[in-house]
Amino acid sequence: MTEKKVFILSLGCAKNQVDSETLAGVLKGAGFSLVEKMEDAQIAIVNTCGFIQPAVEESIDAILDLEELKRAYSLEKIGVVGCLLNRYGEELKKELPMVDFWAEAGQWEALLADMGSSAGEAFQEVLPGHSVWSRYLKISEGCSNNCSYCMIPSIRGPLRSFAVNEILSRAEFLVEQGAREICLVGQDLTAYGMDWDGKSHLLRLIEVLNDKFSGSKIWFRLLYLHPARVNRDIISAVVSSDVFLNYLDMPLQHVDPEILAKMNRGAFSEKDLRMPFEVARELDPDFTLRTTFMAGFPGETEEHHSKVLDFIEEIQLDRVGVFTFYEEEGAKAALMPEQVPVSVRERRASEILELQSEISYRRQQRFVGKTLEALVEDKVEEDGKKAWGRTYRDAPEVDGLVEIASDKNLQPGSFVKVKIKEVYEHDMAGEAVERED
Repeated sequence: MTEKKVFILSLGCAKNQVDSETLAGVLKGAGFSLVEKMEDAQIAIVNTCGFIQPAVEESIDAILDLEELKRAYSLEKIGVVGCLLNRYGEELKKELPMVDFWAEAGQWEALLADMGSSAGEAFQEVLPGHSVWSRYLKISEGCSNNCSYCMIPSIRGPLRSFAVNEILSRAEFLVEQGAREICLVGQDLTAYGMDWDGKSHLLRLIEVLNDKFSGSKIWFRLLYLHPARVNRDIISAVVSSDVFLNYLDMPLQHVDPEILAKMNRGAFSEKDLRMPFEVARELDPDFTLRTTFMAGFPGETEEHHSKVLDFIEEIQLDRVGVFTFYEEEGAKAALMPEQVPVSVRERRASEILELQSEISYRRQQRFVGKTLEALVEDKVEEDGKKAWGRTYRDAPEVDGLVEIASDKNLQPGSFVKVKIKEVYEHDMAGEAVERED
């Protein structure tokens, strides 16, 4: 087979990024060549997202762009894979006749068969143009939480946890490839292993990874944990570890028990909801806490919304993401009564972000004059004497950056000690005081 050049466009979340990297490894193992620019490719594949309507629209727009390039003869073939096909199946194929290859998420053998090849290596391959030192590692697939607003269980299926030894092997492989930071991802990390015996095995996984990599210059970061299953033992394991960062992303979606029950997020009190956040700050006042809220869920009143604002003010969260409720086709919440007007949803989301911007800046000020370790991301100046990096407080893509000034060349992928001189709402600026390899 003549080697074909393939471009992969990865849309959506970090979990989709892992799928794209695995697909890249499969294609490379099958003899295809990966390219960074679409104009250099003969085949373009878009890994779609179908989680919420804006993501669906982004995926459709990307496919239509590829169809235009195919019409212009700059592309020989185009492929569509991932969640959008899982969700819309045959309907999508009928609407997009110019697409040559189709595959649901993870169905790479079927894709390769359509491309006239056979399966290759299934390990993650760095996508051209992406960071080799900051990587995502999925510990599970699917979800069994069945939140009333979410289509993930119907798109990706029920929870399927990967074996501890398999995750350990994947982590070792990523480190061999040059990873300095590994972000563990899944729809809900705290559900890890519950498909085996009904109990969470996340703490065990943390302990295994810590034992294996303790003493190594590797960061591990936990993303997407259901707060109802984050207990003191998990937080203590993170705080006492020398590889896990004091950073937790615990999407709340809301804080009012009535709304949480309608969301099918669990029946627990506001006191229980506060517990993991309070424990984290008790064990480390500088512990970084990120969460996500949904604005305008059906039945949400101004009183419900005020509880969210009060919670943000009380806990002093470091990072907050917000999205408005969408009436997702097929989701139970789309058919619920008392739908909140879109304008009200948007106004409430803006109020959350406005309050959080003040709190975020307040939290950032704690670090002026302190020295933090940063992973260098990119050079600001060609000589490397000014660069962008991220500290333990900053997850890739969603949080802030630190601008680092140095009298030496700073190389992306290296660690450096930075004395913080100035802070902003999300970002920081400082000077390198010590370099590490």
